Amino acid sequence: MTKNQAVLELLFAACLWGFGFVAAVWALTAYTAVETMVYRFIIATLVGEVMYLVVRGPRLATARADFFRALPAGVFLGGMLLLQTIGLQYTTATKSGFITSLYVVLVPLFNTWFFKNSSHWKSYLLAGVALIGTAFLVNIELQKINVGDIWTLGCAVFAAFHIIYIGKVTHKIGNAFRFNNFQSFWALALSAPWLLTQNSLTFMTDSWKPVVGLFSLGVASSVIAFYLQIRSQRILSDATASMLFLLESPFAALFGFLLLSERLLPLQLAGALIILIASSLQVLWVPATKTIGMK
Repeated sequence: MTKNQAVLELLFAACLWGFGFVAAVWALTAYTAVETMVYRFIIATLVGEVMYLVVRGPRLATARADFFRALPAGVFLGGMLLLQTIGLQYTTATKSGFITSLYVVLVPLFNTWFFKNSSHWKSYLLAGVALIGTAFLVNIELQKINVGDIWTLGCAVFAAFHIIYIGKVTHKIGNAFRFNNFQSFWALALSAPWLLTQNSLTFMTDSWKPVVGLFSLGVASSVIAFYLQIRSQRILSDATASMLFLLESPFAALFGFLLLSERLLPLQLAGALIILIASSLQVLWVPATKTIGMK
């Protein structure tokens, strides 16, 4: 895989995550946030594993190692979405989206502080520019901080460590697709107990949109997009990957415009353009990591 191929795959992943915004809106019309998260990972684990077994067969040689190696990734992934869900009970979706995107700054910082990796000043500069674009895009207003914002900041921390962890272990992964199945399983194991906090569970719905939303989150956003993330981070640096993830916001705005009749103000369009420019410069300025063949 070349750097350009990795960038294209991550762009497609960001597109799928962007559509996940619409999918989540559809799913939440019938299911609670916890149900949406748990059902998403049930679908991701089952569909992903069936696809793998049909195409590749059991292939147990690297399965055990990948299964346990995926545990931290699943914890970070499940924790990220769980903290975001808790935060959304107290804060707005707009503020949640902006605070979550702070991972683009936390990734190079954490890599330097905790793992002694060198970070280029250009990465920090472009991360700051991209955050300004994100603030414009979501029309952010930070008049006051509440407990939901603190929970969401924890989500950004988990997101940053998830990106870093994938970058650290991706060259050791026996099969990227199955590793993604395993991280979905561990995220499910972390999320499922939260269903006990509900008085009742919703399984069936008369509307097709929540069902389509769940399967889109489970298959497109989890099985395909996270698999592409793992593949791409074998080539791209953590900082570059985190910058490209921010393109999820413009894609979400585009799908919201097309499918939810949402409209963007001129300032929001300018924000989307700033993110695109910053992400493009990050790809051009930051070199790829060592190329490793896929298994």
